[in-house]
Amino acid sequence: MTFNPKDAVDAAKDIATNAVEKASDIVEHAGDIIRGDIKGGASGIVQNSIDIATHAVDRAKEVFTGKGEADPE
Repeated sequence: MTFNPKDAVDAAKDIATNAVEKASDIVEHAGDIIRGDIKGGASGIVQNSIDIATHAVDRAKEVFTGKGEADPE
């Protein structure tokens, strides 16, 4: 499959949207830390950060390999 710039732009938009959604969760977890739940807040922040990175890598992989979630590997 060849590289499709439209797919790359769509993936970038999707990655940004996901990151913004997860960032709001991170803010909530920061609030947990302020309220005293250090372990839960930090754990949530780390998990959301990992989710952002995983989603970005998966979407970039789809753009460059042409494989979507429904495609067999």
